[in-house]
Amino acid sequence: MVRIHVLSDPVINRIAAGEVVERPASVAKELVENALDAESTRIEVELVAGGRTLVRVTDDGCGMDEDDAVLALERHATSKLSSAADLDRIATLGFRGEALPSIAAVSRFRLTTSADPARGGVEISVEGGRILAVEGRARGRGTTVEVRDLFFNTPARRKFLHAPETELRHAQDAVMAMAMARPDVSFIVKHGDRTLVEAPATTSLDQRLRDLLRRRGIGTIHRFSAEGGGMRAWGLLAPGRGSGRPQLTLLVNGRWVRDRLLIGAVNRVLRSAGAGYGGSRVVLHLTAPPDAVDVNVHPAKAEVRFARSGSVFALVERALRGVITAGHGEIDVRRLEEAGPADTPGGPAQVAEATSPYGAGLGQDSVSGRGLFPHPVYAAGQDTAGEPFDGFGPTQRLPPSGTDDHRSGARSGAADTPFGRLIGQYRNSFILLEDHHGLVIVDQHVAHERVLYDRILRQLRGEKAPSQGLLTPILVEVDDAFVAALSRVSDMLERVGLEVDVFGPDTLRISSLPPDLDAEGAQSLVEDFLEQATALDGVAERVAENLMEELAASLSCRAAIKVNHHLVEAEQRALLDDLTQADDPYRCPHGRPIILRLSQEEMERRLGRR
Repeated sequence: MVRIHVLSDPVINRIAAGEVVERPASVAKELVENALDAESTRIEVELVAGGRTLVRVTDDGCGMDEDDAVLALERHATSKLSSAADLDRIATLGFRGEALPSIAAVSRFRLTTSADPARGGVEISVEGGRILAVEGRARGRGTTVEVRDLFFNTPARRKFLHAPETELRHAQDAVMAMAMARPDVSFIVKHGDRTLVEAPATTSLDQRLRDLLRRRGIGTIHRFSAEGGGMRAWGLLAPGRGSGRPQLTLLVNGRWVRDRLLIGAVNRVLRSAGAGYGGSRVVLHLTAPPDAVDVNVHPAKAEVRFARSGSVFALVERALRGVITAGHGEIDVRRLEEAGPADTPGGPAQVAEATSPYGAGLGQDSVSGRGLFPHPVYAAGQDTAGEPFDGFGPTQRLPPSGTDDHRSGARSGAADTPFGRLIGQYRNSFILLEDHHGLVIVDQHVAHERVLYDRILRQLRGEKAPSQGLLTPILVEVDDAFVAALSRVSDMLERVGLEVDVFGPDTLRISSLPPDLDAEGAQSLVEDFLEQATALDGVAERVAENLMEELAASLSCRAAIKVNHHLVEAEQRALLDDLTQADDPYRCPHGRPIILRLSQEEMERRLGRR
């Protein structure tokens, strides 16, 4: 049996590096945190190849003398803790003393620092954790750390790094998050010879957000705040374009985190706010007493643990919900109920939208007369008794045809569409039909969106979409990461009719569009799609599938007919026919219901007939 032995320091340092250093963004984050703890007023981050080749962080902080600089490269050497009691009241960003030795263990590392320019500075060169040289060097007050060829001595780790544009996006997001935490500090981010971020010091959090996103553009910014239990949740909400994932920056006592509790609280509020808040940007600051937050639960300090997690969740939800509710108008009908199934008299009322597990619970009348049109995606919905599938789950079926007639004098007309008899269009936004059970309401926008989504996915998986060239191309200013990512996704864009190429170092040119998309929609679509392309990690095939779904959902939403758009009867019927061929005719790609049914029983009850 192999005997137990103590690992050597080089092996220990490499293991520690695996915990602290995940990618170039981890390096940038750790070095910027050190610069902030050193009371810097100006921090410059330089990247080459997304940080794979070089990450350089320069600050004007307090710096170090030679003895401290050498000691800082030892594991667990720190100036921020002196006793175990200090762990209960951590007020700095870095405190473990692992970052510098861990980074130096897996890179070609150079530290140049000076605490007093009159006495000179020191430069320390390290390769793979081994100190090569300690030399005197003239330098102004502050510190510069160069990290070259990350993971050069651990090829197994290096092969898991992603494309340079993806790594650049992660590194840029990390620095921008910390810049939001400290608007009083000036931040500059460069990639190669280009300046990506130039955010001067400011006292305004709103202005800091605009400075960081000046190329992407940002509309109205709303402030929110709530206090309770000795804590405060505050920050900014910038509503998005109505689609896409929310972009969250979460800061706990000035520390950038990716905490599941906070992510859940923010996403819960945004989901309940409706589709209009898709793609929103949220900057959340949570300030709490140091002894109420444990920041020592993750090697990279990316997660925290709260002493009263329930209170934190409720506080964040209350703060964000307050600003969203303030922007809502009056809502006349908050809840619509309908009676329970006919075979369970007096059964519990249910929300109309949820009467069927497969959608909005359409009636049974159809052109064929055998109930809701059959659909292959719901073939598994047959009950255990072996009855023909009619689009409803076994626990809640509509009464058989004709059983409502003795309960109401109002009778439905003969069905002339798969959804019932077409009545017409309401307010140029909804298609109204009647079936044996009541009134059927189809949202024309989300119905068309569903149809287009399936059509676009087929195009992305092989078919070619029609396209029309532009006399005057559309120029779009984007980040370097987006420009670099275009080559990976240009074929996908071409398959939906969008021809996009690089026009300049930070400019893209859109030369052709699909017929249903306007110039403004094309610009925002390309920006959103490239943002997803640089943010997604994982297996290449799955990433491609995710991108196709994102592109199809985004394009279908923008190209679908809108509210207040008149449809003649033939167009209404054509849309309903197309909807029957959709993979899921009851939900749009974003999960919103397409069809709502108001039962005859409910209408008569509210009109006093029951």
